[in-house]
Amino acid sequence: MTQDTNTAAKTGSAAISTARPPRPVTFWEQYRRKPQGMVGLAIVLVYVLAAVFAPYITPYNPMEDMYLADRLAAPAWIGKVNPKYQDWPATSRNIIAEKDWHVEQDGGATISKTEFDRGAGVDISIPARAEGEGSGDGVVLSYGMKYAYQPPQTFSAKFDYTVDAPDDAVTKVRLEMISPDGTTHDLWDAAVNGSQGESPAIADARDFDMKMRMGLSFFDDPATVVFSQKGDYLLRFLVSSESPSGPASVRISPVTFEILGLLHGVLGTDHMGSDLWAQLIYGTRLALIIGLASAFISVAIGTTVGIVSGYVGGALDEFLMRLVDVLLSIPDLPILIVLGALFGKSLLNVVIIVSAFAWMGIARIIRSQTLTLKERTFIEAARASGASGNYIMAAHILPNVTPLIFANLVLRIPGAILTEAALSFLGLGDPRVPTWGRMLQNARQFGAFTELAWWWLLPPGFALTFLSLAFVFIGNTVNEVLNPRYRERS
Repeated sequence: MTQDTNTAAKTGSAAISTARPPRPVTFWEQYRRKPQGMVGLAIVLVYVLAAVFAPYITPYNPMEDMYLADRLAAPAWIGKVNPKYQDWPATSRNIIAEKDWHVEQDGGATISKTEFDRGAGVDISIPARAEGEGSGDGVVLSYGMKYAYQPPQTFSAKFDYTVDAPDDAVTKVRLEMISPDGTTHDLWDAAVNGSQGESPAIADARDFDMKMRMGLSFFDDPATVVFSQKGDYLLRFLVSSESPSGPASVRISPVTFEILGLLHGVLGTDHMGSDLWAQLIYGTRLALIIGLASAFISVAIGTTVGIVSGYVGGALDEFLMRLVDVLLSIPDLPILIVLGALFGKSLLNVVIIVSAFAWMGIARIIRSQTLTLKERTFIEAARASGASGNYIMAAHILPNVTPLIFANLVLRIPGAILTEAALSFLGLGDPRVPTWGRMLQNARQFGAFTELAWWWLLPPGFALTFLSLAFVFIGNTVNEVLNPRYRERS
């Protein structure tokens, strides 16, 4: 029995000696057990994907593509869910080239194709003709189109034309629209004496020239007059020339005829007809860039000041902490407004200004931790072995405050994003880039609040809220995993 007992004891001791120590739990294994942290990480991942694939998510450039639809156009999908918007027009653009025109009357002229940068135009060669001589009203070209919506707010026609004729020739070119009831509306006309090089022609319902030509007052809207009916419309070109001494030639480029709709895209348009969905997606890039850059800079400054102040102590510590106290006592926003006005409106200036007033809190936290660490035995041992102060701060203190650094880095990002949005909302952001703050500033300035254009107001606000909340979730989870004291309190 004694032998069996000894054998069992040896077997047990052998088992204990061969048992492996438990594997330490990694940071990721601890992090993924926190639902709040995983939700925040998922939200940030969505924002990052939107920022990376912005050119594929939206076909428009938010700073270049304008007049895609009318000002404050509603989202296109709203017309399918709300009967109120079902009769609102979408944007219609027609490029009318040479093959699209129907020759109603040639007036004895020769009509052929000619090339322009924008495509194939029309070349009209009119034979010599004395005053009062000729057939009919000259050349008449027409293009039919359908319109089945309520009247739009604006429309326009754009083209280039060239006249090559003798000096005594008078060439007339006119563009008109015929409504379904047969009413003729004069949109644009010109009379050219002799020759004229390539010139632009613009007929825009927003111009007072068209209102005068149609006999309307300054406050009348040509679009509601021309497109007051639903049905088939006819766009007509009339060209004639009185040229006694020789033939005349008129070249007309493809005509761009567009009706700016009241419905457009995913989120509608702003006051310039620019796509709001594109601004929201591209604004994600700038929000992440501003948040990360400002957070890194402010945390780097705060960490350096905190470690140096806490370790060196003395007069330097007193000076740095009094500087922190002074900066903390100054209201941030008024100073940021003044500095933003002084240094100009640029993205780099915004990052620098935001970073300059966001490092004081992390400096105090790191200093308090450094004061505790420098009294530890391993710091005394390093100092006794001849290690320099710089080496101790870099090799011993910095690694031990890293958990605080990471947690505060993540928590500083939403503050930087919201500060930039506040500056842009007040008109101190960079006007050359599409940010969420600039979207809200334009909405306030150009009537989105008064007209209750919620598709312009709510998306940037929700984008700011969810991104800030996501980083708060991540920061709290990182702090809980890396900071034992925080974990104990939790």
